[in-house]
Amino acid sequence: MPEALTPFVSIVIASHRQDYIKKCLDGFNRDVRGDVSAEILVVADYQVKQFEKDYPEVLWFFHADASIPAKRNTGIMHARGGVIGFIDDDCVPVSGWIVKAARYMEQNSLHAGVAGRTIVEQAKGISYPVREFKRLEKPGFRTNNIFYRKDVLAKVGGFDSRFTFQHEDVDLAFSILGLGLSIGYCPDAKVLHLHRSKENWDLLKNCYNRRFDPLLYAKHKPLYRKWIKTPFTPSIALTLVMHGLLLACLCAGLAVVLPGACDLAYTLTLSVRRNWYSGIHCGQIARDWLSYCVSPFVLLGALAFGILKFKKLLIF
Repeated sequence: MPEALTPFVSIVIASHRQDYIKKCLDGFNRDVRGDVSAEILVVADYQVKQFEKDYPEVLWFFHADASIPAKRNTGIMHARGGVIGFIDDDCVPVSGWIVKAARYMEQNSLHAGVAGRTIVEQAKGISYPVREFKRLEKPGFRTNNIFYRKDVLAKVGGFDSRFTFQHEDVDLAFSILGLGLSIGYCPDAKVLHLHRSKENWDLLKNCYNRRFDPLLYAKHKPLYRKWIKTPFTPSIALTLVMHGLLLACLCAGLAVVLPGACDLAYTLTLSVRRNWYSGIHCGQIARDWLSYCVSPFVLLGALAFGILKFKKLLIF
């Protein structure tokens, strides 16, 4: 059974974005902490000397490995709190974030952890796939806003460093749930997910990161089928079907004008819809259209790579 909350919380930030970390840290004011004693640890893969001068109250650690779980494990190792909270460097804590999560843990002593609510910044007038990031507002086990008891993290061995850039948070949660423990949800513990620039090809990056799905499936087959079900989103799955129909018509020597036009119209519609929240930006729509066209092949290649690398077969 997890231990009761100690009156000390450690906040761990695994950072690789120098241009965002200041906004994140500037959000840690008195209203965020309340009457809870807390420390902040930043584990970064960039030089931290200047940041140490600017934020002397923060504990800074340089970690050359860009791996996110490896940096978080370093933070856990140095954390002194009985509860460890995680936030990403592109997020800003909202008033009461720490104190509300700490109180939830105090009042729910049987919970191993608690996830908070993420609010996505509405960035109008710029090229930014807001719709894509709106998925972060749904409850989940994301480490951009979650708290765990340190003794529970020790029981599961922390983050699995094989999940270099994706699914490390879900894997950790699944490992905890596998112990028969529960993870709560506190919508009052909120963070703001900031607009991120330079995300022109994020759809393809996300597809490539699905190379970790075979490993996650092998470790937590029942939970994978319950929570994730398939690495294919409905839009990418339908894109693959339409590509397949177009290829079948080509191979059969049939007319391809209609299936080709349908394929083009569908992927273009997805691109426009993806950018609708932030306005019409022709350059981003063109990049997203190209991303949707090739995304099924990138995803299939990533899954094949993961199956070969981890020697685990993914069946969904």
